[in-house]
Amino acid sequence: MAEIRLMSARRERHHWTDWAGFLFCVWLVITIFRRSSGLGVMMLPVCLHDVVTGIAFLVRRPAKARLMGWGPRIATYASTFLIPTFVALAASRRPSWVAFTPAAWAVRIGYCVWVVGVLAAVWTVWQLRYSFSLAPQARELLRTGPYALARHPLYAAYLLQYLGIWLGHFSLPFGITLLAWLALIAARVQYEEMVLEATFPEYAKYRQEVGLLFPRS
Repeated sequence: MAEIRLMSARRERHHWTDWAGFLFCVWLVITIFRRSSGLGVMMLPVCLHDVVTGIAFLVRRPAKARLMGWGPRIATYASTFLIPTFVALAASRRPSWVAFTPAAWAVRIGYCVWVVGVLAAVWTVWQLRYSFSLAPQARELLRTGPYALARHPLYAAYLLQYLGIWLGHFSLPFGITLLAWLALIAARVQYEEMVLEATFPEYAKYRQEVGLLFPRS
């Protein structure tokens, strides 16, 4: 069961899982590039975001609160590594699952969607540079830049990147994996909003004004 724990200002800023995530991302990047350099290039931005997150304790502020329990950690790390792990294994054992889509128009559209996702992620990562974490934690409430448009813009950027890759490497197993990733992200978002709302009283108002992944109409 998830439990919100308030953190001391002197609390250690990083956790061993940051390094574990960093090393695993490096391994995934190397594996994907060895099996498929073209697909590796498209997966590289997502993996680099996670690497940056893993080593962000060098500059990030101490957490004010942290959500404890197995549920938040499972949702966090499963959603982080599910698709990169699928791509690495598929490229090695089931290349047809990540082969290029025969329709050239789908590849072109996928590439365009992917580029939009990469640009959105770069913008968001820069805005988030002092508040990185993988597990649900609260450091500060961001409301500017991409966070003025959506409460979780980095997940929206990931979604665009993964959709772009899927369109360019269309297959049913890839699509099923993407749906599983969405389910994990939904759980991860719920956990993150629990700790943010408990830490920042103004978050309830922010939640009413700003959409989850994309701007409200």
